[in-house]
Amino acid sequence: MSMQPTSAASSPRAKRVAFPALAALALGVALWGTGCGPKYPKCEEDGDCKAGEFCVSGTCQKCRSDQDCATGQSCNAGICEDITGYCDERVACPGGQECVGNRCQTPQPEPLERPAPVSTGCQLQTVYFAFDSSNLEPSARDVIAKNAQCVREKTMPGVRLTGYTDNRGTEEYNLALGDRRARSVEQYMGSLGIEKGKLSSASMGEELARGDDESGMAQDRKVEFTGK
Repeated sequence: MSMQPTSAASSPRAKRVAFPALAALALGVALWGTGCGPKYPKCEEDGDCKAGEFCVSGTCQKCRSDQDCATGQSCNAGICEDITGYCDERVACPGGQECVGNRCQTPQPEPLERPAPVSTGCQLQTVYFAFDSSNLEPSARDVIAKNAQCVREKTMPGVRLTGYTDNRGTEEYNLALGDRRARSVEQYMGSLGIEKGKLSSASMGEELARGDDESGMAQDRKVEFTGK
């Protein structure tokens, strides 16, 4: 009886050897296929992302910048979000607001018009004197001239001139010195055209003296002008 030859490929032993080899080959192909690119949402280029997405710093995102978003949206952490308060010719603002620079804003109230400050015009200034003197120095004459002009500008009906001294000397002496100072100013005012009937003089002497050193005492030696 003759025996039929058996091929090596069809033998059970050959099959046992070939099956693991084929499985290993398939696994290798699968692993090779998965290792070809990054797994979503990781990416290396825009082509690794879904349609309409962009690869930004290795991650698929909806936008890279505001230009990738629709009008009225901005790109925030890769997502297009509506801009709060956005407006344009198509998107109106809520009632009571107005569109300024594509943003809805509440109109600012018009500032109240403040009345112009009332000009107080000229002011009567104090005249100062040297120690134990009623003579008018050039600076004092300049002040008196300005006061005379002020009296005319304001059409003052009268001016009271009050003389003062520092606290050196007797009370009687200082009363007389204050009077001489007031009269000296009165006479000069008259020479500048101020009617004598508008002027009156008095002396307080040292009664209101406050200076306790030379600079303070210099402020006590004066004639004050008071408009009536």
